[in-house]
Amino acid sequence: MRRLRSALAVLVALGLLAGAAWLADGWVRSEVESRIETAVLAELPEIESGVEARLGGTFAIPQLVAGRLDDVTVTAPEAVVDGVALADVRIEATGVPIRGERAIASVHATGTVPIETVLAAVERRVRLPDGVTLELHEGEIAAVANVLGVPLEAYVALAAEPRAIVVDLDRLVLGGATVDPDDVPLDLDGLLSTVVDLEVLPPAVELTSVEVTPAGVVVELAGNDVEL
Repeated sequence: MRRLRSALAVLVALGLLAGAAWLADGWVRSEVESRIETAVLAELPEIESGVEARLGGTFAIPQLVAGRLDDVTVTAPEAVVDGVALADVRIEATGVPIRGERAIASVHATGTVPIETVLAAVERRVRLPDGVTLELHEGEIAAVANVLGVPLEAYVALAAEPRAIVVDLDRLVLGGATVDPDDVPLDLDGLLSTVVDLEVLPPAVELTSVEVTPAGVVVELAGNDVEL
């Protein structure tokens, strides 16, 4: 009986120690997440609130001892980066160093650029004929005009290149019917293979996809060995 009581006492003590370690690790995790949020707000002062950071991994303390966070997710309802407004920002990073000048192992980010910002950027680079305007038309970007009183929509396709967005003519719709560009008395060469450079991207980060939605253009970025 005495041995049984001793064994039970050891188990209870171990349980209490494990519980204390779990609580301590939870506090450390919360502190790390709070500091990440503070750092993001300091780097992007345009964000007033809404930043949330989540530290992955089973335990936080071993990550601090190793000097590298396993994975970190940061979200924000909106942000302004190099003058470009973004909504629904989400950044996922793995292998984030917290000491020294080592690089982040991998970064994956998504965000939505308001359609007005995209249309303005395209208009600055595309030569459009007089009377032609860019609009979001039925969930797609289109150059809209009237040809002899008949509505014309020149739908534009956006394609992702590593450090640029390529704007190209997808199809022409005249009076509801798809037509050949040669049949339209408008010079639409300005919509062919126009490139919007993304020089603001860090050296190791590339654009992987662009998608036009009613809310805006969703961009996806990714990179490996990204220097801090």
